Amino acid sequence: MTASPSADTILILGGGGMVGVQVAREAARELNPRRIVISALTQREVDDAVATLSAETPGIEYAGAAADIFVPEALQGKDRAELIENREYFDELFAEIFSPETDYSGSAFSKLIERHRPDVIVDCINTATAISYQDVFTVSRRTKMLLDALEGRSGAIDAKELQPLVKSVRELLIAQGIPQITRHILFLHQALEESSVRVYVKVGTTGTGGMGINIPYTHSEDKPSPQLLAKSAIGFAHTGLLFLLARTPRGAEGRHGATIKEIKPGAMIGFKRLGETHVRLRGDRDRAFLVNAREEEIGDALDTRQSVDRYGRFEGRDVPLKIIGADTGENGFFSIGEFQAITYPRQMEYVTPEEVARTAVLEILGASTGRDVLSAIDGAITEPSYRAGVLRDDAIRQMERLELAAGSDVLPSIAVGHLGPPKLTKLLTEAFLIRQAAGTDDIDVILDRSADAMRALVEQYLEANPRIVSLIVTIGIPILRADGRKLRLTRGPRINIPAMAPDGAAVPLDERSVERYAGNGWVDLRLPNFELWRVRLARLSKARPDIVAHGSAAFDIGSYSGERFVPGDVVGWLLTNETDDQGMVGHRLY
Repeated sequence: MTASPSADTILILGGGGMVGVQVAREAARELNPRRIVISALTQREVDDAVATLSAETPGIEYAGAAADIFVPEALQGKDRAELIENREYFDELFAEIFSPETDYSGSAFSKLIERHRPDVIVDCINTATAISYQDVFTVSRRTKMLLDALEGRSGAIDAKELQPLVKSVRELLIAQGIPQITRHILFLHQALEESSVRVYVKVGTTGTGGMGINIPYTHSEDKPSPQLLAKSAIGFAHTGLLFLLARTPRGAEGRHGATIKEIKPGAMIGFKRLGETHVRLRGDRDRAFLVNAREEEIGDALDTRQSVDRYGRFEGRDVPLKIIGADTGENGFFSIGEFQAITYPRQMEYVTPEEVARTAVLEILGASTGRDVLSAIDGAITEPSYRAGVLRDDAIRQMERLELAAGSDVLPSIAVGHLGPPKLTKLLTEAFLIRQAAGTDDIDVILDRSADAMRALVEQYLEANPRIVSLIVTIGIPILRADGRKLRLTRGPRINIPAMAPDGAAVPLDERSVERYAGNGWVDLRLPNFELWRVRLARLSKARPDIVAHGSAAFDIGSYSGERFVPGDVVGWLLTNETDDQGMVGHRLY
């Protein structure tokens, strides 16, 4: 280990988040700084983090700095709608991203460094998410639709008709990822040239938690997710630009002596807390309440978003969509089943924020952790950890205990859709229904029933439990049934798949698309799907490892290590072993 760099003042970007707070704690213990500056997007995040950390380590001065470092200093506090609709604001933001002159004087990022003059910067902002989830794909499609509509018009077009196109084009221009990340790095370079920063450590992202293109975990959109792949692209573009920055010669005056490092967690980072939450569904600002399910026949189009007023509240009152689960910070709140699935062996698994923070501080100290991707890309990804593996079972037991203690105050912790894509929620829901309807978690006992008997039991269970029906449809998963040759859906106001059209119009349906949506995001109560589940159960029954006869070799990618039918584990096993829509099997190899 080399000598510790001077760390009189440490600036932590994203310091109000799960990893940022842990970095502050670790830095306080190991670096003994005089001052730690916590920068976060909102004043509330800053105040909460500063209050918590000040109480823990009163000998250190903590300062707060609320700022959006990707927006000019003059535009702080303006929301995205204002930046797009106001011509003056838009022009200023556009100039900061696209101006051929790299003028960083108005950058909030540069101002932050200039104001606090840190010796060490640890950047815990999920930059790739912030940029890629501006969703350039949807904005591009909407812009083309508006262009096509105007092109098809005859006669003069007035300014009022042009306004939606103008707004969409503006949004498209500033949603592009590569210009944003490029300018961000140029600003960082210039700021370092003019500062006394000695070490800059970026806590980056692989975009997919170390998994592949066919990752089964998106941010509630279907897979393959263009936004998620864009996140990975921006994440590694960021790494490439940092790689260049780390090897940039010193300036004419010998400045930019900063050591540049990046660590990339190759797993889900979690968890912040376990407990109850009142769920917000993706795309909704308000907390969700259960709604009444409504039947409709399958037609030639499907409206994926309808007004909640058409459905009414479940039981005529506000029944909150409250659930027990794990708060994983920026990743979202996961149900027990979702947590089980994502942390299942050879799925994404997870690493704790304490371990990420420890790695960052060791890199600041100059330790050879082998996790600096700028020095050794091939060996730098932080893998799932032993500690997280030990904590997994205890975390699940504690969530189950909390769920049992809460009783009817919370809904069964099946899924909320934050982990996504819709197929994951569908599989977790179907597995839950099969287990509950069977009244047992014995795999062989469940397998003894025919597909038709299994289907009948599930229908009986749903009829006796309308609250479960409401939960399923409220989170955006419709229930598909066959009524003779007709198909019908039990649904709520929103449907996660198919994705909502850019203009909000109904989505066309045909026989082929119905089958695709049924396989990828609808609870399918038709007989063929129960026959498929029997095939899965048969494979699952044979997949239990015989460690007596085969020792550790019994555990391979096809092994199901549990004795019980546990929905989250079963779905994790399926996602690892079942060929998906892209024809790929398995998601983690070691």
